[in-house]
Amino acid sequence: MRASGDHVARPGVAAAFLLLALAACTRTPAIATDAADPAGTPAGSGFTVTLGLSEAASRVVAVEHATLTVTADWFGYPTVAAQQRRVPGTEQPWLGLHRDSRETGGAGEVHFRSPVFAAADLALIEGGRPQLRIEVHDGDGSAGGALLDCGAFQGDLVVAERDGVEIDCRLAAE
Repeated sequence: MRASGDHVARPGVAAAFLLLALAACTRTPAIATDAADPAGTPAGSGFTVTLGLSEAASRVVAVEHATLTVTADWFGYPTVAAQQRRVPGTEQPWLGLHRDSRETGGAGEVHFRSPVFAAADLALIEGGRPQLRIEVHDGDGSAGGALLDCGAFQGDLVVAERDGVEIDCRLAAE
């Protein structure tokens, strides 16, 4: 017989507490914010754009010594609250957060580092989740002088950071 102050450990209860403790310690993926992970690296490390060229496009780019520009636009869809407060920029369908571009001479990988977004900026966009749009163009970017017809990417930043982005280009005449 046990005294009234004695406790018996139950295996099921102990296992449940252990699982709860482990779940509390599990790190969840972070969206780029002004926080840093324990190693000191800012959240949202970046992504790679893999640029592919058709055989004909590759030849023309090499002969013309064409420069290709890969442009990344980070944006978000403004929240209803931000629109109601008439926060500047929310009159547009998207709220621009950052823009960067890289030049390359042909097919290959182009690396972008994701910016660190302030919590106040993330609070203005739906779900605090930045979106990303990647476009590729040759020359000065004007529609009339383009040699290439390239695809584009638009989606969640976390998807681009996790999976990378692939964009294929071909000659506009192909």
